Amino acid sequence: MDREPRRRTATPPALEALSGAVLCGGRSRRFGADKALHVVGGRTLLERTLDSLAPVSERLLVGRAYPVDGARFVPDRRPGQGPLGGLETALQAASRPWLALAACDLPCLRPAFWRLLCAHAGEEGAVVVRGPQGRLEPLAALYHRALLTDVSARLDEGLLDMQGLLRAVPAVVLEHATVEAACGAAVLRNVNRPGDLQGGADPCTG
Repeated sequence: MDREPRRRTATPPALEALSGAVLCGGRSRRFGADKALHVVGGRTLLERTLDSLAPVSERLLVGRAYPVDGARFVPDRRPGQGPLGGLETALQAASRPWLALAACDLPCLRPAFWRLLCAHAGEEGAVVVRGPQGRLEPLAALYHRALLTDVSARLDEGLLDMQGLLRAVPAVVLEHATVEAACGAAVLRNVNRPGDLQGGADPCTG
């Protein structure tokens, strides 16, 4: 079930001690082209998301190989199983206890966001943001590798819902207002359609 920020019993992990993974195996149907390669402000959406994870100890690309420096490609262990399958692949490939997981269409993420999540991490479980509509944001979150068993079990049962996973495991939940106050109102803005880019304007301003 969801849990509000709680007292920690372990030293929070430093961002530099995390593994980071970007999910980039989607088909971009709503965008009409490979949005991971769409350029905004001189950087592709994928590169911008990866830039937010520059301080971590290792960076993984899950789902599809792209020519980017400093990131290791990991093919989906269970293709076609959506983000939960990508999370399983990333947790298996990660060399560090904590994993920062992001979708490739979140160009406004930055290291300060991940540091904020790290500051609220406990011994294990997840750290996630609750959006303004009450839904959790599973594709910009921290996951401990101890959750691999839970993730794999849900996949074995055909349960692919990331919201369901986060309701079933220990999770520290940060409210969006707290995150936006610290990191800016656009930090979790995602890009699903070309119109989300407002005619080429930087999605992280305004």
